[in-house]
Amino acid sequence: MQVLVIGGGGREHALGWKISQSPLLKKLWFAPGNPGTATLGENVSLSLEAIPSFAQEHKIDLVVAGPEQPLVDGLADKLAAVDIPCFGPVSGAAQLEGSKAFSKQVMDATGVPTAKYEVFTDFNKALDSARNWSHPLVVKADGLAAGKGVTICQSFHETEQALTEAMKDQKFGPAGSKVVLEEFLVGTEVSFHIISDGIRYLPLVTAKDHKALLEGDKGPNTGGMGTYAPNPLIDDALAARIQKEACEPILDYMRDQGHAFRGVLFAGLMLTENGPKVLEYNVRFGDPETQVMLPLLDFDLLPVLYGAAMGQLPEGDFGWKGSATCVVLAAEGYPASARKGDPIEKVPQGNSQGQVFHAGTKLNDKGLLVTSGGRVMGVTAWGDSPENARNQAYQMVEEIQFNGKYYRRDIGVAQ
Repeated sequence: MQVLVIGGGGREHALGWKISQSPLLKKLWFAPGNPGTATLGENVSLSLEAIPSFAQEHKIDLVVAGPEQPLVDGLADKLAAVDIPCFGPVSGAAQLEGSKAFSKQVMDATGVPTAKYEVFTDFNKALDSARNWSHPLVVKADGLAAGKGVTICQSFHETEQALTEAMKDQKFGPAGSKVVLEEFLVGTEVSFHIISDGIRYLPLVTAKDHKALLEGDKGPNTGGMGTYAPNPLIDDALAARIQKEACEPILDYMRDQGHAFRGVLFAGLMLTENGPKVLEYNVRFGDPETQVMLPLLDFDLLPVLYGAAMGQLPEGDFGWKGSATCVVLAAEGYPASARKGDPIEKVPQGNSQGQVFHAGTKLNDKGLLVTSGGRVMGVTAWGDSPENARNQAYQMVEEIQFNGKYYRRDIGVAQ
């Protein structure tokens, strides 16, 4: 099979790394990819509009969508029009991530447990309503905002500021023209991934993400400073409950609406004293959760992705084994303003126990590997115990050198 992976971050490097292990693979492409993916296949630069014709010309058997934006913009629909299978939902289903208001309305319609909320397109009406909410209160920009559109407000003054930034100042662009006011839920946040063909689904190994910048889960939120798998908070009983209450109703609803969900449904939930409640849905693999989930999967991923895209998951025993830890190496100044262009040295080669996944890297004019983003690399290791995986990951972390390298030293440690 010839496969095209869309995206250029750590998630896409991890997907390509796992796909490359399949005996079914003939050639792997990435658009745009990064220096890490270039060791697995060929990187190409493609606009969204150019992907279908490229896939036809190169006889691509499967397109795997990494990030959410192309899916929200209709990538799967465009590929379906030229009979190219896409792992990722059509735009009608991708709105689960593309619009927080739409997602909440679907949860209402299906009875999925979630926080109370209101939706507004008028600033003054939103502000008036906020006066009647207790705080903390969550303000969410409706559209995609690169993970930056959610503000937890401790007071009415902070809520007014968040609404002003989103709706008046357009801090998040068009994404903030509509906002969701949402009840603040108290509990522990977890995530849950399933791969679906629109009817059947395969639950994946769980993972725990550390989003805060500083150790002890303090400081500003980031895209993720590290993760580990499996998540000890999710036992078999809780996993079954999440599938029944948070996943199956969404798959049924989307199928009934004519938007069969083929791809990854990634539910972010809060474990409250009243049970799990959904915070949001994503329509793609998590990043950096993917970097610890995929090394533990004890099966060939490619036929599963292809089967889901074709509407027919393969039969078989799809399990996982061991533990994994991923430590994110960030550039100086992340997440506010990351420094770029610092040379990266002594990157260890992947082996049977670990792999470095490139995220914010590039080759400069001299062919040297340098930093090019906030989250530079995800250093992942796996083993027969959480301790072994964690120790191996941090050994690899110490080898990698670049100016301003920052990482948390407590990834995988219970908070």
